[in-house]
Amino acid sequence: MSPEDQKAWEDDEMTATVNLETSHIDPAPFQLVERTSLLKVHSLFSMVGVNHAYVTAIGRLVGVVGLKELRKAIEDANSGTFTSQNATTVPNSAEDATPSEPLVEEKKPAS
Repeated sequence: MSPEDQKAWEDDEMTATVNLETSHIDPAPFQLVERTSLLKVHSLFSMVGVNHAYVTAIGRLVGVVGLKELRKAIEDANSGTFTSQNATTVPNSAEDATPSEPLVEEKKPAS
């Protein structure tokens, strides 16, 4: 696709009407701050009954935590093998991993 064709396609896509009739948009999504501990996140997920939460820093989206990933992080923390694949907060060592370690930290934008 040539640059001109790409520009024309982008312009068409940006001016196209989007049908949101079949989309579910949560007007009040569940949010966590970036330094929320695993224990607190687990408690909130259990009490509120959510499957995912948006992680924010100063009101800006920095990540998403899902129930499946939360359960895996708690399991790993309890077994002493906590590692972070998608989050950027990692305990200093496996011995330091506890359920109160932060799950997500702000990701730095790529330059």
